[in-house]
Amino acid sequence: MRTTTALVLGAGPAGAVAAAALARRGVPTVLAGRGETGRDHEVLLGGPARRGLRSIGFPASWHGSYPVELWLGAENPCPLPDVDFATVSGARLRADLRTHAVASGAEYLEGEVTSLTAGSTGFSAVLDGHLVVEAAQVVVATGAPVAGAAGHGTGVACARSFTGPLTGDRVILRLLAPPGADPAGRPRCVWLAPSADGYTIGAAAIGRCEDPARFLAEAIAALGEVEPRLVEGTPRGPIDSAPVYSGFSPGRAAGDGGLLVGDAAGLVNPFTGEGLSGAVHSGLLAAGAIASHVDDRVAARRTYERDLGAAFVGYFETANHAARRYHLAWRVLAAGAGSESPFFVKGRRAIVLPEGLSEPVAGPPLRPPPGTGPILAPFLAACDEVAVTTIRREWPFLARLFTPDRSLTDFRLRPAVALCAAILAGGGTPRRGHPTVAAAIELAMLGALAFLGPAVTPRARRGVDWESATTILGGDYLLGRASRLIAETAPGLSWSFADWLGELTALRAEVVVSPETADVARVFASLFEFPLRVGAELGAATAESARTLRRYGDAVGRLFLFAEDALALGGKRTRLDTTLGGMLAARTSTVPGLLRRHDLTADTLGSDPLLRAAALAVVLDRGRRAWREARAAGARLSDSRARRVLRVFADAIAEPAFGSLPSP
Repeated sequence: MRTTTALVLGAGPAGAVAAAALARRGVPTVLAGRGETGRDHEVLLGGPARRGLRSIGFPASWHGSYPVELWLGAENPCPLPDVDFATVSGARLRADLRTHAVASGAEYLEGEVTSLTAGSTGFSAVLDGHLVVEAAQVVVATGAPVAGAAGHGTGVACARSFTGPLTGDRVILRLLAPPGADPAGRPRCVWLAPSADGYTIGAAAIGRCEDPARFLAEAIAALGEVEPRLVEGTPRGPIDSAPVYSGFSPGRAAGDGGLLVGDAAGLVNPFTGEGLSGAVHSGLLAAGAIASHVDDRVAARRTYERDLGAAFVGYFETANHAARRYHLAWRVLAAGAGSESPFFVKGRRAIVLPEGLSEPVAGPPLRPPPGTGPILAPFLAACDEVAVTTIRREWPFLARLFTPDRSLTDFRLRPAVALCAAILAGGGTPRRGHPTVAAAIELAMLGALAFLGPAVTPRARRGVDWESATTILGGDYLLGRASRLIAETAPGLSWSFADWLGELTALRAEVVVSPETADVARVFASLFEFPLRVGAELGAATAESARTLRRYGDAVGRLFLFAEDALALGGKRTRLDTTLGGMLAARTSTVPGLLRRHDLTADTLGSDPLLRAAALAVVLDRGRRAWREARAAGARLSDSRARRVLRVFADAIAEPAFGSLPSP
């Protein structure tokens, strides 16, 4: 008989990661499972999976990263800037992770668990009918449940390796539309992964059992429409297929039978079949929960359930809703396939990518100044909890944009940070209800982004114009929910909130109707100024401090848009996930107004280096001016905490586009 603190059942990626993480934290751990490698083909490793593996000291054994093309039809790919996948042999990854778990200090027992019993003091497991292992805590990483089991969102994934003339220069993801005549149909994903000496084609479908051979033939045909060289490939191995399970629910992943991780917990993206990111992340979360509560499995279970629900809120939860949720999400994807509207781009990323998160205003991590992290962390976590709870039922995949901030070391660039700083400017600290106001403003900002894209051209076809409908439904829903939160939590702000929405509407209408005379920067000045105005009121700031905060918000809003233009002119990803062409089409670029050239297009600027250089020079000049104005306004506040936070906030907006300014 073996006795240990933690027993990990299942030696696949999720189990090996959990065992390695536990052992590295000094927890006596046994990893039990079969050692076979199975058939081999290339698998995709997204950024979250690679970061998770590095966090446990796993040596990089994957091929170089590849850019990603997402296709929702056979016409045009959807841009996914700054997203990449690495590829690695699936068999090698599984074997190397087991080896790494042992090197980290875990004991490996090869065998199949034939029974598991939970008692008052721990668990008793029997391997291969004779070896008994007693453990205080158990992690279950035994893969997908049996297909067809009640309540299980089962499906199939299959893959096959090929050789041929295709050069491995990119990863291709293509989502195939559900059958129009099938109200329960769900999208299927097919993908191509390059390797050192060929490529792998894979496919995944959730909700029904597909014949692997027929399904893979369909995948090859679909990918052949966007990459014709595939038809010349030669199979170099049999088809590898396995069941997948996307029935994730935090309440079912942590119970009396142990902590479920990876496929066992249903952590497979129901749209793409991608599960490695969920396997790695859940393994780390389970290890962290157990290591924090070694002698209290109830506390470990509660911690894991809480952290798992926060980390995987959103797109996995669609598996637990009716099929209409899949159809709605698919319509969002298909309707916005060619759109550079921030609402559609961020929706694509939230639904499809393992990164998931692409917050309303994306950007590099924001390092809080000394002494402010303990204030900001609970405020932002509470803000996210409110936002997630408000929208996760009706629009679950959009809840991915509000994955809670729980770190004390860095945060995301977001309006709630500025609002919290404005509360501090009054000399106090945030109180109950203030995070709800911040959540309402962030929901409203996301709703406003739905209407900042290029005007939708009406489609001359029968049926619903889903691009227009999605824009209106999504935007109005978010604005409506935000208004309700304000009315219920801070009714005294309702008039100010309504006036702000009216102001945004008027400013945006002016840009659309009279672009020659309108100042598009005023739209973003209003977006960023309002959180500061509200924070000043909530924090009972003096009249002078309130005026200073509004000046800061106005300057930092203009700074944000100038920075967006500078990034786009430099060919870089913007925080709104758009390009120079998208900004010009949406009339959210300051360049036409600054150059007094309202006929500008991305092609015009691209073909005229002198014009592009002139545009960049004027944007950089205006941006640095706005940056100095924001810094100067923030420096006039009497509260040192507010000054420091707002200084860091402005610098985080500016530095990716403008470099750094010398200290005043």
